[in-house]
Amino acid sequence: MAQSTGPSTNILGLVNNTIELPTMPEVLVRLNEVMSNADSSAEDVASVVQRDPAVATNILRIVNSAYYGLQVRVSSVSLAISVMGFNMTKKIALKAAVFSVFGKRREKIQHFDPQAFWKHAVFAGIAARTLGSSSSAFAEVHAEDLYIAGLLHDIGKIILMEKAAPRYLAVLRKAAAEGRPDIEVEQEELGFTHADVGSVLAIKWFLPEDLAIAIRYHHRPSSDPFHRSLSSLIHVADQLAWRAGKPSTVGTHLASLDNEAYGQIGLDLDRVEELLPRIQEDFAASELPW
Repeated sequence: MAQSTGPSTNILGLVNNTIELPTMPEVLVRLNEVMSNADSSAEDVASVVQRDPAVATNILRIVNSAYYGLQVRVSSVSLAISVMGFNMTKKIALKAAVFSVFGKRREKIQHFDPQAFWKHAVFAGIAARTLGSSSSAFAEVHAEDLYIAGLLHDIGKIILMEKAAPRYLAVLRKAAAEGRPDIEVEQEELGFTHADVGSVLAIKWFLPEDLAIAIRYHHRPSSDPFHRSLSSLIHVADQLAWRAGKPSTVGTHLASLDNEAYGQIGLDLDRVEELLPRIQEDFAASELPW
């Protein structure tokens, strides 16, 4: 993001001055510190992970999944980290931390239903992973990275709900009453969008640059100057979630489709439709955060 100037800098300032963004969870701060030390071992990383039961549990669940195909069950966190590697450990910690910070169950308020929001996020994550794994355009990208990008694409909405609820609910009411996508009304009323907020959070949490940019441009991937294929993938995944009856906000309308997105992800509409049943099956089998 260092290359970005002008409008990007203005958005950073506008969001920072308007919304108090959550600080990075302690487990991620400590993991960054330990992993930045070239002499750190799996035991050093495990000592951090074991302080957070949610992260430790997720690591053990994933290392024992069919993805790794191990012949024996792993019950040691340090061994699990040795098998998966530091990068994958950090990704799993990120997911667990996000659910810990933002996933606490709350009651539905007007046009925002937390349970529906997370269903949308998980569906989009699974869709991004499934579509990306089926396209040569993402051959060099780990499937878990695609899932995380889909999972976090709308994180700005829950931040707005937590940190600026009265203004955000007014935006959602107006969007629903006028039959318009919420992102259009956000720009009009706030001067920025949930995509901008989520992108700024990603920057503050030192998440990968391509993820921060994809979050910002997931509604307009053709405008992404750096990582258009990833933002296009998240755009299509978001659209699929809405069309599958899993909107991120209640009573608002689906934003318009960027028709260039399919070309950017290397999959045509027919192939995406073929993959939809698999996405729906994986979603039904997923462990949702409540």
